[in-house]
Amino acid sequence: MRFAMRTSIPARATLLTLGSALLGASCVVQSPLQATVVSDPQFVASAPQPQAPAAAQPPAEAKRPEVAVLPIEDDQLFRAERAALRAELAAHLARVAPDYLILGPAMVDPKLRPVSQKTGHRCAYEGEPLSRRAHDEGWLTTDVIHVAGIAGGKGEELWINILPRTGGPDVTFQAPWDPKLGIVDRYRTAFASLVRDDGAAGLVGGLGTLGWARDTSVLREGPLTICENRNFGQCEPGTIDWKDRAVSLAACFANDDDVTRDFLVQGDAGGRYCEMENLDFRDGREGAREACVCQALVGSAAISKRPGRRTIRVRYEAPDLAGKPRPEIRVIEASTNLHVEDDWHSMEQVVDGKKRYSSVKRLVVDNVDSLQAPLARCAAPAGSLVVVDLDIREDGVPAAGKVVAGTTDRELSACIEKNLGRGAFTCTDDGSSARVRAALHWHAP
Repeated sequence: MRFAMRTSIPARATLLTLGSALLGASCVVQSPLQATVVSDPQFVASAPQPQAPAAAQPPAEAKRPEVAVLPIEDDQLFRAERAALRAELAAHLARVAPDYLILGPAMVDPKLRPVSQKTGHRCAYEGEPLSRRAHDEGWLTTDVIHVAGIAGGKGEELWINILPRTGGPDVTFQAPWDPKLGIVDRYRTAFASLVRDDGAAGLVGGLGTLGWARDTSVLREGPLTICENRNFGQCEPGTIDWKDRAVSLAACFANDDDVTRDFLVQGDAGGRYCEMENLDFRDGREGAREACVCQALVGSAAISKRPGRRTIRVRYEAPDLAGKPRPEIRVIEASTNLHVEDDWHSMEQVVDGKKRYSSVKRLVVDNVDSLQAPLARCAAPAGSLVVVDLDIREDGVPAAGKVVAGTTDRELSACIEKNLGRGAFTCTDDGSSARVRAALHWHAP
């Protein structure tokens, strides 16, 4: 067992064979989609034709940096479309970046899956950043960014950054972004127009978060909160149409404490389509969750009431946790085979009837905050500060939790130790067990 104090950890082209054909996707809503209940809308498109390189090829003996083309994240794209665009991006990078060795998805994906490299066990927590897994293999990674237009300057652009583990990009490729095109064709047109720009700078665009907690259109049904997203983080007034599947949706979260997930749905394109947004690997727990939730959503009358692609956010909070205060969690120490990093954490408090927020800098391990909800079951007095040790198996499953300081209340200690077992962590990086010491703080109101 390696056990050490961690204060911070740095966020640690020729194309390889991609296959004889690439899957594509059309952005034209009128084009027929395959009519299935829960499926990816897929089309066949030819691979982009390589163009003659503008610069001379590097010497054959030169060792070029390897670049993992990561899955594209876009809340408005279905999985098959993201996969097709990813393959096309790899092909175009091979054309415009001959000084890099571009690794195709078939070579990269086996290393990105959330499983222990030693035992093959699936990690209890699957959400570790793909870029970190790729960097651990010694690869550079791609980062796809939509850049908003700047008044008096360029219009909207798409940037493709090639990133090392730390620091700024090695290189940036830019292309115009045409918002008048359908979403898939925007990417395809941009990929075909990529040019190298080592001095990129601009205003990064992005989607706003769903600020639906206070929206009167949000649907609250038992342990569920549902919001069909509308512009600027508001809920579509027709969100109530999803009420007919509330019971089925709740069953998909029966063993959870506090979980929020977003789903992309479409019901007006020749079929009913539903996926968890940006989920690439469906063979784990999140894939099973997607199958359950989507079966409920596509069976709702709401699926075909409005045109186009829509985001449905579903939050489940276990009934016995409603209204109970969550403790703040700070990592004190962790064994060196778990990723640990600094993090700014915002805390909410109610003072004189008004909400106030303060931020603290702390150490965290991936997904440690998932323990806040189950630990809310433990009735610790306001102001309590309890120190715990948590043993974690190589696959990220908690093996044992123990209170080491802060309380002599046996009932409270037993509750804390029991609920520490409801956590889920990433796999360790050496196939051995790990240990985390953390402070649990129940703030005074």
